[in-house]
Amino acid sequence: MVTFSLELTRALARRGHPLTLFCSRERPGGLGGLPAVFSPHRHELANKLRWLPAMEWQTELDAILYPYWPPPPARRRQAPPAVAVIHDLAYRLRPREVPWQQRLYLGTLVPKALRQAAAVLTPSEATRDDLLGEYPIAGLEARVHVVGEGLPELPPAGQLPAGLEPGFVLAVGTIEPRKNYPRLLDAYAALRRRRPETPPLVVAGRVGWNVDGLPERLRAEPGVIHLDGAEDATLAALYANAAVLAYPSVYEGFGLPLLEAMASGVPALVGRAGALPELAAGAALEVDPEDTQEIEAGLESLLEDQQLRERLAAAGRNRAAEFTWDRVAERVEALLATLGG
Repeated sequence: MVTFSLELTRALARRGHPLTLFCSRERPGGLGGLPAVFSPHRHELANKLRWLPAMEWQTELDAILYPYWPPPPARRRQAPPAVAVIHDLAYRLRPREVPWQQRLYLGTLVPKALRQAAAVLTPSEATRDDLLGEYPIAGLEARVHVVGEGLPELPPAGQLPAGLEPGFVLAVGTIEPRKNYPRLLDAYAALRRRRPETPPLVVAGRVGWNVDGLPERLRAEPGVIHLDGAEDATLAALYANAAVLAYPSVYEGFGLPLLEAMASGVPALVGRAGALPELAAGAALEVDPEDTQEIEAGLESLLEDQQLRERLAAAGRNRAAEFTWDRVAERVEALLATLGG
């Protein structure tokens, strides 16, 4: 969500689209030079319930894009048209895997946002289908538009962590239930028992929520290396040196690590769920994310079949080239034009 918000804003600015930022006390990094209005509040609820409803109608803007959280639940009639972005429906489809605060917040704001917004954006067809399935609101279908995402620019690759050699299995993503790390660890452990030469599994992701002892297991599991909060240069080095990406997520609204891996020529294993099959479009090996044995077999196939790796690497690069932030900005700009923005 942060990546989407920042990258889309930068792309719109590059295209010369006139923008005014609404900022929570501080300007986001990399967005200097754009006009900005600053809130006296830092807390999301204070901004959403008090500051934004009062500011929206005073700015004389043609439209307001909310790329992160939904628009305020109470908007004045004089406020310009709002464009909401719905990144995924995890809080509805997989509620046990989402913090209760987020379930409460989105469960309260999203229905009102969908009824009030002049347009709603999603990053994938899968998320659009989920949204329309969960909210059968009259007239909503015509207002929901798929804009995709783009490939963020990583810095030049830095050094691999000390002691790590090229050719490892890479997993990228926050340590949280949707990423399916327990099954991935089970599959990796089983494969390593049968195939002792299996390379290390490197998990690059900060510790999130509902982890239930998972960080401790990541530290204790033989062959597993956990990098908590890897810097972008380190992440670029990991993509440049990985043999395969293991991404058997049970649900994604888009799947940025898959896009990054494909762009780097890393063949990927992905969960057959959410938006991942749509994003891969045949350029990744799909498995049932709830079947540990299928994940194990998929990892083994990728590690042992060089021709499969080469085919997926080439297909992945071609697929990733279709996703740029300039293309996303072009779609959003065309939509804003229809609203007067």
